[in-house]
Amino acid sequence: MRALVIALLLTGSGIARAYPQFQLSKDQTCAGCHLSPAGGGPLSENGLNVAQATSQWGTAPEFLYGAVPTPGWLTLGGDLRGAGGFFDSVEKNLVAFPMQAELDANAVFGAFSVHVAAGARDPQYQNTGATLISTREHWLQWQAKPGEATGLFVRVGRFMPVFGLRFVEHPDFTRRYGGSPLYGEAYGAAVEYVDPRWEVHATGFIHDPLFRDSLERGDGAAVYAEARVAQATSLGIETKLDVTPDDRHLYTGVTAKQWLASPGILLQGEVQLVHQKVALGGTNNQLVGYLMGSYFLGDAILIDLGLEAYAPDLHVRYLDQEGLDLNVHWFTTSHLEVILTNHFQMQELGEGGLSSGYSLLQLHYRL
Repeated sequence: MRALVIALLLTGSGIARAYPQFQLSKDQTCAGCHLSPAGGGPLSENGLNVAQATSQWGTAPEFLYGAVPTPGWLTLGGDLRGAGGFFDSVEKNLVAFPMQAELDANAVFGAFSVHVAAGARDPQYQNTGATLISTREHWLQWQAKPGEATGLFVRVGRFMPVFGLRFVEHPDFTRRYGGSPLYGEAYGAAVEYVDPRWEVHATGFIHDPLFRDSLERGDGAAVYAEARVAQATSLGIETKLDVTPDDRHLYTGVTAKQWLASPGILLQGEVQLVHQKVALGGTNNQLVGYLMGSYFLGDAILIDLGLEAYAPDLHVRYLDQEGLDLNVHWFTTSHLEVILTNHFQMQELGEGGLSSGYSLLQLHYRL
C-alpha cells in the first residue's frame, strides 16, 4: 500500500505539455507548434501537421479528427492519460491509475486571445466536491503580430511561470526539486518575446489564494532567456525568486541544447542552484541537474535516456540522489501516443543507499 501511495505521488496526475525534444529537431521554438508562446496546450496549424507527420499511421490531426467543425477563431483540444505497471520501493506493487482528463479552448479576437484548460484533478482532502474539477490554466493574451508565432506576447491569468527546459515528465529532478513542479501554476503577468534566434520570458506571480492544493505557495518572479547561438545549438539562463511566509527560494541555472542531425540525437542539459533562506533563521543550498539524450528512430519513435542528480543540502554528506530514466515514445497516430517509462533512483550512489524504481506503460490520447 505504501508503494502505491508513493507511485501516485511521483507519477500520477501528469499534465501534457510541449515536448522540448522537438525544439531544434523539428522547429526553432515551442511557439512554432503551439498557440502558447511557452509551448503546451492547443496546437497551431503547423503543430497539427507535425503531429501527423511524426506519427506511424497519420490520421487527421484536428480536434476529434475534424468531426466537430469549429469557427476559425476557436481552437479546441484536450488530453487523456492513464498508466499502469510495476513499482518497486519499500514494497513491490502492480499499479494502475488515471493521470489526466482535460479540455483546452483558445479563442482569438484580433490581437487578443483567451485560453482555458479545465478538467479533473487530484481533489483536496475533505473538499472533494469543490476541487475535483478545476481550471488549471486560464489567461488573456495580447500579441503584437496576431496569428504569428514570433514577436511580443503579454499574458495575464493563471499559468505556469516559464522556467527551465519544461520536460513533460514531472518526476524529473529539475522539475520536482527545481522551479517548475507539477501543479505549480500561479496567477501572474508575463511579458514574452519569441524569435527564431532568441526568446525571453519574464513573469511576476502570486500564489493561488483559493486553491490550497497548489504546489506554488509563494509570490515572486521568474525569468528565462534562451539564445540559438547556432542553428543546432541553444543556450539559456534562468532565475526564479519564490517568497513564502516561511522561507525564500532563489533558483538560478543554465540550460543547453545541441541537435546532432546526422545520428538524429538531441542533447539537453540543465543545472540549477537553489538557495533557501528560512524565515526563522538559517540557509540551505541545493544542487539539481539533468542530462537527456533523445534519439529519433524514424519519424514515429522517440527514445530518451536521462541522467539526473539532486543534492538537498550541499553541507551534508550522504543525502544526494541519482536517477536514470529510459522512456520510449511511440506516436502511433496523430492522436494516440504509447509511452514506456522506466525510472531507477538511488540515494547516495555507491554508498549502499536505498533504491527504488518503476516501469509503467502510459497511454496518451490527444483529443
